[in-house]
Amino acid sequence: MDKVIKPRLVFFQWKNKGLSKFVLLHRQQHIKCLSEFFEVIVIDENCDYQQICEKYQPDLTLFESGVNYPDCQRLEIKNTNAYLEIPKLGFHNGDSWCEARAGFISDMENWGIETFFSICTTTAEHTSEIAENLFVWPNFIDVETYRDYGESKIVPVLFTGHIHNLYPWRQQIYKTVSQYYPSLICPHLGYEQRFTRRMLSGEQYARTINASFFVPTCGTIEKEIVRKHFEIPACKSCLITEKTASVEASGFIDMKNCVFADGNDVLDKIDYLFQNPEKLEKIINAGYDLVHSRHTLKQRDQIFQWFNLYKNLKPNQKIIQTGPFKPLTIVEQSSGINNLHIIGNGLIIQLLRQGDEKLWACKYKEAEASYLECVNYIPWMPEPKLRLAICNLYKGDSETALYWITQPIKYTLEQYQASDPDPVEWAYFIISLLCHGKLDDAIKTAHQFSDLFHPILDRTRWAIYLLNDQDNNNTSPNLNKSKYRSSVHKLPDQSLDDWINDLCIMLASCQEFGLEKKLKNWYTSKKEVVIKTNKNNFNNEKNKFTKYYLNYSRFNKIKWIQSQIKVIGAKYLHYLESIFGEFLPYKLSKIKYDEFFLAIRVITASDNVESVLLIRESNGESETEALLAGIRENINRPTLFCISVLPSRFIHLQKHYNDDGFIKCSEILSSSILNEINNSIKKIKEENNISLFDLVLINSYKSNVGLQLEELLGAKFIILKDINTFENYKNCHRLLADENYTLVSHNPSHRNGYAIFKKGNNDRQTLTERISLHL
Repeated sequence: MDKVIKPRLVFFQWKNKGLSKFVLLHRQQHIKCLSEFFEVIVIDENCDYQQICEKYQPDLTLFESGVNYPDCQRLEIKNTNAYLEIPKLGFHNGDSWCEARAGFISDMENWGIETFFSICTTTAEHTSEIAENLFVWPNFIDVETYRDYGESKIVPVLFTGHIHNLYPWRQQIYKTVSQYYPSLICPHLGYEQRFTRRMLSGEQYARTINASFFVPTCGTIEKEIVRKHFEIPACKSCLITEKTASVEASGFIDMKNCVFADGNDVLDKIDYLFQNPEKLEKIINAGYDLVHSRHTLKQRDQIFQWFNLYKNLKPNQKIIQTGPFKPLTIVEQSSGINNLHIIGNGLIIQLLRQGDEKLWACKYKEAEASYLECVNYIPWMPEPKLRLAICNLYKGDSETALYWITQPIKYTLEQYQASDPDPVEWAYFIISLLCHGKLDDAIKTAHQFSDLFHPILDRTRWAIYLLNDQDNNNTSPNLNKSKYRSSVHKLPDQSLDDWINDLCIMLASCQEFGLEKKLKNWYTSKKEVVIKTNKNNFNNEKNKFTKYYLNYSRFNKIKWIQSQIKVIGAKYLHYLESIFGEFLPYKLSKIKYDEFFLAIRVITASDNVESVLLIRESNGESETEALLAGIRENINRPTLFCISVLPSRFIHLQKHYNDDGFIKCSEILSSSILNEINNSIKKIKEENNISLFDLVLINSYKSNVGLQLEELLGAKFIILKDINTFENYKNCHRLLADENYTLVSHNPSHRNGYAIFKKGNNDRQTLTERISLHL
C-alpha cells in the first residue's frame, strides 16, 4: 500500500525554558495533533524565515504567538516577507483575555500574517477587531493518555485544578459539595516547575479521574471550554459543569452525557444519580463516546481544512467557520457571511459593559468600581486598565491615569518585547501626558512608532500637532484606513466633533486650561463644536437628586419595618431584608451569615488573635459588629482598636459602643489624614505595648490615599474591604506581591470586593472548614 504523503508544515513554536510538566505535555500535544495531518518541522530558536523556507520547502507555516508563560521564550524571526507564495498562519496560544494579545497582534503585523487560529472559543468576543480573520482550533484529548484504565470507582467527587476567584462556579460547587460528599482535592500549584512537581499529570492524573464517579470543572469566569471538559468524560467519569454556549456547542447535554449544575441543584443531581446507578452509568458512557468520537486530536483538523480550502480558493472568495466545532467552508466575499463566533457573555464582559455604560453617562465613580472589580478578578487584563485611565482623565486625575495606562504598555514592550504597543493604549498614553501638563513629552511620544496607525491614535497625533503650532491646514486628521492596526480595545465610534469635545473636557478637568482653550479655539475657528460640559453637569446633578429621593423613600420603609419587629417572625424579617437591604440589628439580621462578615467573625474568634485594629472611614458598623462577635467568642478577649477618619463616625462609635469594654476608639481630626493615621497606629502600639497587631481590617478610606502598609505588615491577618476602590486595590496588590502573605479568601463581586490575607502558609482550606461550622 502506498504511503500517504503529507503536506509539510513548519511550526515556529516558542522555546521552552523550564515549563512545568503538565504545560509541556499540552505543547507537545499540539505538535502531535498537527502531525496527524502534516509532516511537522518544529523551529524553536531565533531564525531567518527565508533560510528556513529554503531548507525545508514547507507547504504551510504556522507561527505561535501571544504565549504568556514566563518560562517560554518568544522567537525573533527575520525576513518573513520572503516566499510570499507560502501561506502563513498565526496561532494564538493563550487565554482569550490575556495581556499578551497586544503582543500577538504586533507579531502578526510585523510577520505579515493576516489569518489566525486560537485555542479559545471566546477570543473573538474579547478581541473583536480580529474576529473576521480568526478561526478556532479547540482543545482536545490524546486517547493514549485519556481513556478507560478500568480503575475501581473509589472517589465519590474529585476536585482538580484551580479553585479561586477566576473560577467562581468551581468555588461555589466546591463549597457546596465538599460539605456533604467525601471529596478528593488535587490542588493546582501554578505553572512553575519547582511547585508543580507535586501535582498529578499525564497517566497518573488520568487514572485518578478514572477512579472517580464525579469530577466538576468549569470554563473560568469567561465561560470558555477547557481541556478538563474533555479529559473527564474521556476517562469515564461523570462531568459536572456549568451550562455555557461553548460547552453546549461541543455536544454536551444535561443528564445525557454530562451534568449541568449550579450551587442550587448540584446536590440534588448527585443524590439522584447515586441512587440510580444505571442512569449514572449511561451518562458516563455517553460522555465517553462523545469525546472519543468528536474531541480527540484526530478530529482537530481545522488547520488542515483551511490549508486544503486555501489551495482552491478563487478570487472574491473567502474561508469561514460557522462554529468552533464545525467544518470550515468557502463562501463568496459578497455573500456577507462571516465567521460565527461563540458569545460567552462571561462576568468580565458584563462588568466591562456595565462600566462602559456608566463611563459614557459620566458616572465615573460607578464606572471605576466596575473596572476595578474586573482588575481584581484578572489583574493582568488590559481592557479595564485603559478604561480606568479614561475615567481618571475625566475626573481630572492625570497622575492616576498615567498609573493605569502605563501598565499594559510596559508589559507589551518590556516583558513581552513586542515591536510596538497597542495603538489605542499608546494614544491614551499621549493624552495622559498632555493632561498632566507634559506637552513636550506628549509631542515626543506622538512621534514614536510612526508606522503604527489607528483612528484614535491618528486623531491624537493630529491634536498634538495643532497644539505644537505645526502647520496643518486640514480640519480633520488624515486617516489612512489601509494601514490600521487592530487593537485589543473596542471603544465607541465617535465623530471628530465629539472626540475633540471629550479631549477638551479631559484637559479642562485636569486644569490644563491653556491647552484646552488653544485646541478649542483652533477647532471652532474651522468648525463649530458644542462643548457638553454644562449638560453633563446638569445630568450629574439630576442623578444625585434621584439617588437622594430613592434613599429617602427607602429610609421611610425601613423605619416602618423596624417598628414592626416585635410582631413579625424572624423568617419574614429576613425575607424583607432581602428586598429592602439589611436593617435589623446585627444579632437578628441575616447579615451575620454573610460570607465576608462570617469570615471576620471566625478569624477574630481564633485563639491566636489577641489584638485587633480597625481603620474605617465609610459606614462600617457591620464590620465592627462582626469583629466584636468574634472577640466575645475568643478566650483571649482581644481588644479592638478603632481608628475613625470622619468625626461623625467617631461620635457614633463612642455612643454606640460606649458600654463595651473591648473597643477603644481614636479620632482623626487633622487635615493631614495620612500622617494622623500613621501617628495613631504608632501611639496605639506604644500605649498598649503592641509590637504587631494580630488582625488588621481596613475599610475604604478615600481621603487618605497612600496609607503606609509597612506599619501594619507582620499582622497575622490583614482584611481589606472595598478593594474595588483605588486605594484598597493598591493595598490588595501590594499584599499579593508580598511573599510573606497568602490570599486565603477573595471575592471581587461581593460588597464592593474584599480580600483576606494570612501571614505564612496557605490556610484557605482550614478557613473554609471553620466557616462551614457556623453555617
